[in-house]
Amino acid sequence: MNDNQFQQWLKLQERQVAALEKIAIALDRLAPEKPAPNYKQSLKNFPTFDWSSIDAEVEKMDRYGAAIVIWNNQRYVRRSPENSYGAAIFFTRCVGKDETGKNKYERLITFEPIQELKVRPISRDAESMIQ
Repeated sequence: MNDNQFQQWLKLQERQVAALEKIAIALDRLAPEKPAPNYKQSLKNFPTFDWSSIDAEVEKMDRYGAAIVIWNNQRYVRRSPENSYGAAIFFTRCVGKDETGKNKYERLITFEPIQELKVRPISRDAESMIQ
């Protein structure tokens, strides 16, 4: 292969790489987004929560803790409304509008008080079968 042929081959390779990069970008746009899982955690865990445990990264902190986190290449903003539903902190992002024009949100994680659940003993029949 002479120098001229090599240069032509190199240009062809560059065009192929550019085309493959465009295809990859188009495929990324076509791939359905993974919906946010709306994990649940106790409110007392918020200050020390390990964001890497849900594959998230803290983008911004303030005096309360994480304010903005990145998950699946999406930004989720901390919210904590004053309303009748009680104390809670959650991280959401807007995913569009509903049929009435209101913003629709998805939640990455919700921190709320966890109530102690009372558990009844198992039946004697079940107990005898597991021992």
